[in-house]
Formats: sequence, structure tokens, C-alpha cells
Amino acid sequence: HDATVALSADGQKLYIYLDDMTRGSGNIYECGLKGTIWTKPDRLNDNVNTKYHESSAAPSPDGNLLYFASAREGGFGEHDIYKVLWDVKKEKWGEPENLGPIINTPYEEEGVFLHPDGKTLYFSSEGHNSMGGYDVFKSVWDEKKKKWSKPENIGYPINTPDHDVFFVLSANGKHAYFTSIKTDTY
Repeated sequence: HDATVALSADGQKLYIYLDDMTRGSGNIYECGLKGTIWTKPDRLNDNVNTKYHESSAAPSPDGNLLYFASAREGGFGEHDIYKVLWDVKKEKWGEPENLGPIINTPYEEEGVFLHPDGKTLYFSSEGHNSMGGYDVFKSVWDEKKKKWSKPENIGYPINTPDHDVFFVLSANGKHAYFTSIKTDTY
């Protein structure tokens, strides 16, 4: 199973998911654009990837921060959202930090997306009073308080009683794309 996960703001790095281990225990890889050709996928380091399932990622606009979903041990639920900072001196991703109980619940968090404003996080969750299944939520980073706002369910018609996940919003906020897994569709 291979999947596109994210594209950097400058369009030069493509993040992909590869099911490279036992079925369902995949990792996040990065490809670089060299002219018009993408480089071979390079597995992100062990601060991001583990023997568990890492499924989605979202780079900050400057590329120095990466949010990702992981089923690693020690979280609040099955999949939690974490962040890592790029260590310029060591040229690798630093130690992961769980975003904590404001964002993560005892249920599933998935499909993380950081808006190009660099402070608005969209993600899907089965917690936070979802309508059922996964719903898309929005949280905004408060730089003064150094914390995320309480996640806000973005509501119907995007969210339904079925699974609504992998939400991506254009920079101007006029177009959104997402996956909706409904019982009455293909």
C-alpha cells in the first residue's frame, strides 16, 4: 500500500506512506524534486517512524516542523498526533512530542493537515464528540499561551455519521478536499 501524504509548501518535498513492514505497519518517506524528477523515497528517521503504524504527516510552511500520526506506545489512544522539529546541526528530525490531551483522545486521531498559515491544524478524530466515525476538527495554536485551542468540529455537510478524514484546505480557504467513507457509496 502506497499513498501520498503531503506536499511541502514550496512543492519540492513529497511525503508518502509506504506499507513497508508487516501489513498495516507502514512508515513515512520523503522524496525530493530534482528538476522534473522525484528522488527515490527516503525513510524518515526513527524519531518519526517506529515498528508501529505511522500514517499521515504535515510539514510546516518553512519545513522545520513536521506533525504526524502514529500508533506508537505511550500515547493517549490508538493513533495520536505528534510533532518533531528539524535539527539543523544534526540534519535529522528531533525527538517526537505528543500534542497532548487537548488534541489527542483515547480514540483515534488521523489525517493531520497544517494549513499554510502555520498555526491552524486540521485532523480527524473519533473522539471530541464526533458525529460518528471520524470527523474533521480544527485547532489553532496560540503563540502567547503556547497551547492549542479546544478542537472545533467543522460540522455538517463535511462531517457526517460516517468516516470523514484526510481533510486538506487551500491557502485561500475556498476549496477543501477530503475522503468520506459512507455506507451508501462505492
